[in-house]
Order: sequence, then structure tokens, then C-alpha cells
Amino acid sequence: MVMFVAVGEDAMLPLMAHFPHPHASSRAPRVCVATSISFSLEGKQIQGTLQIVSTTGGLARMAQPLKPGILAEISLHASAGQVSAVVQFLRPRRQGHSFAQPFQFLAFGDDDYARFDRSLQILRAGQQVN
Repeated sequence: MVMFVAVGEDAMLPLMAHFPHPHASSRAPRVCVATSISFSLEGKQIQGTLQIVSTTGGLARMAQPLKPGILAEISLHASAGQVSAVVQFLRPRRQGHSFAQPFQFLAFGDDDYARFDRSLQILRAGQQVN
């Protein structure tokens, strides 16, 4: 059985198997990156640059801000392969002529999460931001 979650007016994304859970007592380690990402939102592809990522979410630099609460599918090329996940956007901040757009991961497919986790382990070996 496949469950779907509505994203935008007409788009439907499959509800995936891995659901990240932040730990209230400790913050997920964050890693600085600079890689292109794509968000699928209401049938449109929105490009951005991933700046910071952790197991619970990330921060992307975007040309235009997105409203908090909007759901989208993220697609990024990680060191262990292509990764897709469902994300929810949080409140953006202006950074010069662009916007810092935070998001939280809501769901990954099992294979996507395995590739994502392997990629984060490789990145953490190089650098970490607290």
C-alpha cells in the first residue's frame, strides 16, 4: 500500500518510509556544503544552493522566499548518490539579495535515507559546524 501526501494544489508525493525525529536534548550535527539542489513545488522546479545540512533539515540559499509550512520534494546529488525527500519549509531570512530558506526533512524512502546518511558521514569526517 502506498500513501500519498498532498503538496500544493494538484501535486501528490508518496509518503515515504523513513521519518527523521529530532532529539530535543541534543542538536543534530550540521555540516557546511555548497551544492545545487532542486525543490519540486506545485509542478515547478525551484533551484537553490544547499549551504548547511543535518539529519533533521538544512538551509538553502534561494532567489525568492517560500512561505513557512509549504511542503515540497527535495532532490540533491550527494556523494553516495541521488537523494529525494519530502521537506517542509520554515521561516526564511533575507541575506543580501537572496534568502536563507531553512527546511526540515519530513520523510525519506529507505534507499534515499541510506544514501543520505552515508553522505553525511563522509561530510562529517571533513568538517562540522555547531
